[in-house]
Amino acid sequence: MAYSAVYEVDVKAPQAKVFDYVADVSRHGEWGSADDHMKATAENPGAPAMGSRYKADGMLNGKPNQSTVTITALDSPNRLAFDAEDANSVFHHEFVLSAADGGTHVERHVTMTKGPFYFPLVLAIFGSTVKKNYNGAMSNLKSKMEQG
Repeated sequence: MAYSAVYEVDVKAPQAKVFDYVADVSRHGEWGSADDHMKATAENPGAPAMGSRYKADGMLNGKPNQSTVTITALDSPNRLAFDAEDANSVFHHEFVLSAADGGTHVERHVTMTKGPFYFPLVLAIFGSTVKKNYNGAMSNLKSKMEQG
C-alpha cells in the first residue's frame, strides 16, 4: 500500500446534518479542494445508498481526470465509505463521524488500494500538495457546515 492518511476536523454542527452533507457525493465539489474542480453526478437519482455510483470529473495535477465513485458503506450518521477509481488507481475514502463538544468530529481515512508502482515517488514529490488539498477540503467542509 503506497498511501494511507487520516485527516480530521471538528465541526460545530449536528452529526446527522454533517453526515447527510458528506454522504451526498454529488455535493463534494462544494467543499472539496479548489484545485480539484470536482463535479460528481449520480448515475441514478435518489438518496445515497450502498452501491450508489457517481461519475466524477475533476483535475489531477492540472490535468482532467475522470473517475467512478461507488459507495461501499453507509451507516447514518456514523460512517460513509466509498471507492474512487480512475484509469490508474483506486482510493478508498472512509468518513467516521462522532459527537464532539456539541458538534461533530469528522475523520477522513484515505487509502490507495490499487495504483501504479511509481506512486510512492509521486507522493515524495507532491506529498505536501496532497496534504494541503485534503486539509483544505476538510477546512472547507467545516466552513460550509458552520455557515448553515
